[in-house]
Amino acid sequence: MDVTIYPSHAKCLRRAGLARAQLYAHVIEGKRYTTAQVAEILGISNDAAYERIKRRAHPLTWASLMKVGRP
Repeated sequence: MDVTIYPSHAKCLRRAGLARAQLYAHVIEGKRYTTAQVAEILGISNDAAYERIKRRAHPLTWASLMKVGRP
């Protein structure tokens, strides 16, 4: 489907993408970040960022996420 013909469809796809991204958002110090954003900020891979997020005590902080190894 060509979004130039259906501009309303492009807006709908954007909203759907943002809604899907929020499903995978993590709250760190009161702000929402996706796993990809966390990985970019920490300078590690997406898989490593996800593992750190999954294993850290909640509420998440940047200081705890920067630590390597188990909490």
